Amino acid sequence: MSQTLTPHRPAAKPAAKPRRRGSILGRIGLAVAVTVALAPALFVFFWMLTSSFKQQVDIYTIPPKWFDFTPTLDNYREALTRTPFGRYMTNSLVVAACSSLLGLAIGVPAAYSIARYRQTKLSLSLLTARLLPGVAYLVPFFVAFTALRMVGTYPALILSHVIITFPLTVFIMVNFFAALPEEVYDAAQVDGCGKLETFWRIAVPLTRPGMLTAGILAFIFSWNDFKMALILSDGDSRTLPVAVFNFVHEASLDWGPMMAYASIIMLPVFVLTLAAQRHIVTGMTMGSVK
Repeated sequence: MSQTLTPHRPAAKPAAKPRRRGSILGRIGLAVAVTVALAPALFVFFWMLTSSFKQQVDIYTIPPKWFDFTPTLDNYREALTRTPFGRYMTNSLVVAACSSLLGLAIGVPAAYSIARYRQTKLSLSLLTARLLPGVAYLVPFFVAFTALRMVGTYPALILSHVIITFPLTVFIMVNFFAALPEEVYDAAQVDGCGKLETFWRIAVPLTRPGMLTAGILAFIFSWNDFKMALILSDGDSRTLPVAVFNFVHEASLDWGPMMAYASIIMLPVFVLTLAAQRHIVTGMTMGSVK
């Protein structure tokens, strides 16, 4: 009597509900943690933005009026008319753009030298310079630029901001150059490329995302700098963060126009960050994976 053979069927896999529940709980926990971490910064931003549309009497109201107030644009009109906003905006753009480009020009080769040829002394010097607070450079810069009669000029502000943009560029680009496979450099040498040609024709094109990331972050840091611009600028070369002092008086503070001015200062950086957020995230993570 023939016996019918039935194909062996693997046991059914258990339902993936526990895993789904775990992933959902993990996402919820991550969202809560991110919200808690960002809450202080978001609150300050919300307070600044709402105060810029309030009248002076509403700003001093206790408890604060978060939503039940009559919006006004008088603060923005006063902020834009009381000070030469166009000149200050031009100063900030020139200083931030030039210091970022100069930081890239000297930071990218320095990062390549550290990553490719293991320049430990150079990296240690840059690390030491980066760890020092910015205030430590103010007095030497002020004395040097005063002796050279450069206080209040673009070169003084640009060179002082390179202290910020140069180390930032180096520490971002080192990871990108270190992540390039050794075979890329070997192939370039086989093709007859020298050290400089290998850097310019091989390494630089392959690390453009990192250069874009470093340039954007350097621009943002330079745009927001206050200490250097406060000491090394004058009435004509004053940048936007320093111009906020125009609303500080001996007996009072014009909170409404000051908050409006701060919102205007933050707007270009906010728009730039939103427009380039994909490149920033890609650049910050690409160099960490070989």
